[in-house]
Amino acid sequence: MAAFFGCVLGILVYLRAPQPAAPRGDSPSWMPSGVVEMAQGWLEGLERRTYDWRVLELGARSERPDEAVVVAIDDETLAEARQDDRPGVATQPWPRQLVGAMAHRLVEEGALLVLLDLPFPELSPNACVNPKLSPGAISSDDASFREFLERDSGKALLSFSWESQGSRVLPPASRLWPYRVKVGTFPGTSEARAKAQAVLAVQRPAFVIPAGSQVEVWGGASDEADARELGTRLGSPGAAVAERRAADDTFRIGPTELFVSLAEVQVVGLDPAKLVEVRQLQHPVAPLMGGGAGYGAATLTTDPDGVVRGIPHLVAYTARDGRHVLPSLPLAAAMRLANTRSLRYADGRLHVGDAYSVPMDTSGFSLMRWDAPTAGRGSRGSLARSIRAWNVLLNVFDVADERPARFDNDLEGRTVVLTRTAGESGHLRPTPIGLETPGGAILGQALANILRSEGISRAPADYDLGLTVGLAFLGAFLALSLSFLLRSLRGAMLYLSGLALAGAGYTAAAFYVFIEQRLWVAMAGPLLAMVGAFAVTTVYAFRNEQQIRDFVQTALGRYVSPEVARLVTRDLSLMRPERRRMSVYICDIEGFTRLSEGMTPEQLVGLFNEYLLEMAAVVRSTAGQVDKYIGDSVMAFWGAPVRTERHAHLACEAALKMRAVLAEKQDAWEKKYGRRLSFRAGVDTGEVVVGDMGSELKSNYTVLGDAVGMAARLESLNKVYGTYVLVGDGTVSLAGDNYVFRVVDRVRLKGRAEPLRVHELVGRKGEITSPQQDQLALHEKALTAYHQRRFAEAHALFERSATEFKDTVSAVYAARCARFIVTPPPAEWDGVHGVEEGEHLAVAA
Repeated sequence: MAAFFGCVLGILVYLRAPQPAAPRGDSPSWMPSGVVEMAQGWLEGLERRTYDWRVLELGARSERPDEAVVVAIDDETLAEARQDDRPGVATQPWPRQLVGAMAHRLVEEGALLVLLDLPFPELSPNACVNPKLSPGAISSDDASFREFLERDSGKALLSFSWESQGSRVLPPASRLWPYRVKVGTFPGTSEARAKAQAVLAVQRPAFVIPAGSQVEVWGGASDEADARELGTRLGSPGAAVAERRAADDTFRIGPTELFVSLAEVQVVGLDPAKLVEVRQLQHPVAPLMGGGAGYGAATLTTDPDGVVRGIPHLVAYTARDGRHVLPSLPLAAAMRLANTRSLRYADGRLHVGDAYSVPMDTSGFSLMRWDAPTAGRGSRGSLARSIRAWNVLLNVFDVADERPARFDNDLEGRTVVLTRTAGESGHLRPTPIGLETPGGAILGQALANILRSEGISRAPADYDLGLTVGLAFLGAFLALSLSFLLRSLRGAMLYLSGLALAGAGYTAAAFYVFIEQRLWVAMAGPLLAMVGAFAVTTVYAFRNEQQIRDFVQTALGRYVSPEVARLVTRDLSLMRPERRRMSVYICDIEGFTRLSEGMTPEQLVGLFNEYLLEMAAVVRSTAGQVDKYIGDSVMAFWGAPVRTERHAHLACEAALKMRAVLAEKQDAWEKKYGRRLSFRAGVDTGEVVVGDMGSELKSNYTVLGDAVGMAARLESLNKVYGTYVLVGDGTVSLAGDNYVFRVVDRVRLKGRAEPLRVHELVGRKGEITSPQQDQLALHEKALTAYHQRRFAEAHALFERSATEFKDTVSAVYAARCARFIVTPPPAEWDGVHGVEEGEHLAVAA
């Protein structure tokens, strides 16, 4: 389920919708395109909501930029203009002479650049309205505007717009212009552009024709007289006149071709084929081209929900001579401010010379960082300030009338965006910070991003894919690991809280990365994948929990503890066979055959069941596992299925508790059944193989290994020494810090070359009585004398221990010493006793 949700949502995240105006890639052939697009649109809509929330929070932590100031032709400005009696002020649009005078005034007030976010696609319908504003007494409104642009060369940028949809618009061909006149010869194409622009300004076609190492500029004419007149008008009286040839059309330059040659930029490291391909350009009219002005696109693209979240800084336009890259208005302004024409794209950032950079994808689109949580009042948007255009216009009139300017607009060292916010609703655009954000303010914020080298980067699609798949598996993991909580209402609340905490944790991480690193990682897709995988896995876990519990109970037996069952139910890998160091315990009832004689079957089974119940309860209470019952024997182990490093301690604790339980039950059993019980046990520790073993018909969770056989042999050795619990060296080495043992003997068992040290479990440290301590000291002293071949001394000490403490081990050693006094052992004797079959040594089946 995790893989399913992770892959499905991951694919939708990976195939996310391209940036606005970017070409949409084809859906995979194995997916219905309509379904994919619908799902993508829905998921991307959720993702955009999470993005807008992060943008607003980032804006709340930011300061409004003051690098760009909006000068707005707003409603108040137009209301003031309608009541003014100066020529041209009350009309709309304003004469370009007024616009040019305002741009010039803004430069005089200290503006570094003036971005004219106003369209000039056609010739001005107005004439110059105020001779005071045009020192050259130019009568043409367009010429007056251009004169202002040339006066402030390099200080103004004109905007253009573009569309990426529809067919390319071809220039009208209503006139064929059968003649042409040569209006200049230039050393190169760049020098010829100014003259070609002059030809285009008078609404004639221009031809830039190579002539050897030079370039000739010709203008189209309707006849020879018209050609001579055009030559004189353009400063080339008596210029050559010729008929237009069909081949000349190859070198024809229209206003669009001239504009593209003036506005295009070169970008190193970026494939222009990946940029948005624009189909139509709406650029300034030919008379306004040149004159030191720059050009940039003011087009703002929207997401499918109609919200502007970024700006395309670069687009591609294909002309007859190839593909050309055109900049946005903010990017063109940044290039002017950096005094560079160099653009370089590397590592997801567009570098403007060495001064600025901004995050941008390969389609030329940049997500904007909004430096405010809401659009400000008026026309400023997310910027610090905006100025009414009326204030600037009054300053223009004051200076023209040789009066001091009445408004101090504080524009020193700042960039100005002259824009219109009144009238048509298209000037106001929905953005994450407000439903009505002025377009000029959006351009100003984009410019501030570049000047601060800030912006938002979107994580690569494969990165978001990995997060989506990862959170799907996290959701499934949480559902499985916490499914045990579903057994109660409180547990169910905790269960859902786990999902909520995981979701909140990822949300906080994505939010932190966005705020601190300005990186947009997917949030909606990964969270939905996690929730979906969690929900489906919950259903799966709920339906299968009982089956798993039944399997665990069947495999581990009836007497498995609830804690062990819970752990194994959560992690069935604990049942997997493996080699592990564990402790094994085997015990049986002393003299069971003799004890059962004379008892009815009902009495025998009743006593035996009560005994096994008590023994299994002790094993269970010490986190052990009852392996099997073999006749009157009980086999148990510690250290599996739940791993623990204290398995030897637990096995010793179980042996002592069993003796205590039997001592407590003796009187009741004797009264009820007429019998008293005692048992003998062996404990050994070593490496064994543990796991679920058996056939399809019957299996059991059990252990195999040398430690099992050794525990059985130790249990049988109790009969030799009259002891009750014997343990091996491995158990003593692990549990010796908490329990007291005494060395019983060193024996060499049949089939084993190495001798075995046998120990008796005496009790817990801190609970040994004074008589027991005396007995242990006496036994150690006697055993030392024994191994040093001082058999007479050892005999006396063992006899004393056997008499005073009723110690059966000492009695065994006293008998050996008596034999060795009469017949000493050979010189190579090492103190190891060989145990024979006659001494009742047995091996567990």
